[in-house]
Amino acid sequence: MSDQPTPESKTDLDPLHESDPSLLEAYEYVNSVPGKDVRGKLLDCFQLWLRVADPSVLQSIKDIIGDLHNASLLIDDIEDNSKLRRGQPVAHSIFGIPSVINCANYVYFIALDKCQRLDNPKAMTVFVSELLNLHRGQGYDIMWRDNLTCPTEEEYCKMVLDKTGGLFRLAVGLLQAFATGENAETNFVPLVNNLGLYFQIRDDLINLCDEEYFKSKSFCEDLTEGKFSFPIIHCIKESAENDSRLLSILKKRTEDIDVKRYAQSLMRKSGSLTYTRDKCVVLKVDILKQIEELGGNPPLVKLIKLLDVQVERLDVGAISEGGDEKERTSKTLDST
Repeated sequence: MSDQPTPESKTDLDPLHESDPSLLEAYEYVNSVPGKDVRGKLLDCFQLWLRVADPSVLQSIKDIIGDLHNASLLIDDIEDNSKLRRGQPVAHSIFGIPSVINCANYVYFIALDKCQRLDNPKAMTVFVSELLNLHRGQGYDIMWRDNLTCPTEEEYCKMVLDKTGGLFRLAVGLLQAFATGENAETNFVPLVNNLGLYFQIRDDLINLCDEEYFKSKSFCEDLTEGKFSFPIIHCIKESAENDSRLLSILKKRTEDIDVKRYAQSLMRKSGSLTYTRDKCVVLKVDILKQIEELGGNPPLVKLIKLLDVQVERLDVGAISEGGDEKERTSKTLDST
């Protein structure tokens, strides 16, 4: 008789190699300081609509999404040359880049194994499809950054639908593969896509002007990473043709606080932070309307309003330059 552990006895994260946890040390490190678990809460909200009957299946889906999210953070921090994650040093600064890459890839396949064990062809299809989308979106994000190519707002939103929306759609798609409720065949993609856009653009804004966020990550980290985020794209597109100041700062990948504060001031002067907050407001309104049209979901409405609190308290006040900012903001809202 084989001494291979039975499915029931296997550990949550690594069923096949529990005897050598050192392979997963980097994963456990990032997992030891939990984030806000927005994706887990999102799953609970959609469970109200989709009603997956088996609690063990629901937990497996949560584990799969958690595994993929945390593994992607390990890779993201390497690709972005980040210094901090959730207020502590990034994993590769402790365990080294080769070990962390291998660990993250290992966890991707552990998640795939968990999905395969659910024995549902629809679940496997959505898993593969959205992992392809996620990596495609990440690829465009990196390509624009490394080639100093500023995308259009439309191109950026399309990338976000792949990169951020992919994991959101995967979470809901896995639930839907096992759904028993009357909404089992409902098309949630438009809502989930808007959730992905809202979450990413909100994060872009927070990254550039939330003092609390700066305590767990470096100040205006997207500038140091050279990332073309939503407000940065708007500012570059709004700049005069011969004004390359923000683009030049991105190229330098600077860690100089004074230079980054200057870049932040450029975005205030152009109204880009205000424009980004207005975009978040428009997305929030659309999301709440979609939820209502789908029959309502009080926990999801509560989650969106909770996320919006952080947006509302941000100081995005623009510095007037050659015109009245209130007038410019009003025109922006009218044209949205």
